[in-house]
Amino acid sequence: MRIVAIIPARYGSTRFPGKPLALIDGVPMIERVVRRVESAGVVDRVVVATDDRRIEEIVLSFGGEVIMTSAECVNGTERCFEALGKLSPRPDAIINVQGDEPFVHPDQLKELVRLINLPNATIATLARPMKASDKGLEDKNRVKVVRNLDGCAIHFSRSPIPNSSGPWLQHIGLYAYTSCALEEIVQLEATELEKRESLEQLRWLEHGWSINLGLTNHKTLAVDTLEDLEKIKVLIQGGERL
Repeated sequence: MRIVAIIPARYGSTRFPGKPLALIDGVPMIERVVRRVESAGVVDRVVVATDDRRIEEIVLSFGGEVIMTSAECVNGTERCFEALGKLSPRPDAIINVQGDEPFVHPDQLKELVRLINLPNATIATLARPMKASDKGLEDKNRVKVVRNLDGCAIHFSRSPIPNSSGPWLQHIGLYAYTSCALEEIVQLEATELEKRESLEQLRWLEHGWSINLGLTNHKTLAVDTLEDLEKIKVLIQGGERL
């Protein structure tokens, strides 16, 4: 398979405007994401998809590749779809890496590539096994997922699932799709369950798509707010290897 990693990055953010350009130990966040993906050595190309010239300028300044996309894209999946239409040659599959995941681990990307290469695979994502004692099960900002015996996701929720006490899976928001699957899922009608949970992957499940779910033990430190950024800076200054 020819696989391209696309990193959707928009400037406008309600909680953190200009987030992709925020400096982490002197390096723009978007550059850290690009470098992490490149270091995995599992994709043929790494492209930033943005709607903002300021982000384009920064990406070009460090030698990255960028594709301009519409400001009308409502989420990263739509931005990946638009970027796909501008890629030549056309890849067989896309890995969607969020622009606010500066510490995405190469092993996570390798697992996504493995999953999307499985026979009949169309969509893949990851989850991190959590213990019953781990914090976050009640946190609506941490998406939970359950999977079937074949290793495919059967439900995602912001509420605790399973309901009773015990181990659980925290969804990691990295995706791989075949190019054909990406073109089809962006055409699907939104569903009531998706709207209630504010989780687009529920739309795919409700329309009958299968999502391969791999496991990873690596933590992901997304930056959603200025407070998140400050916490990461403290970790780095303390010698933490992220």
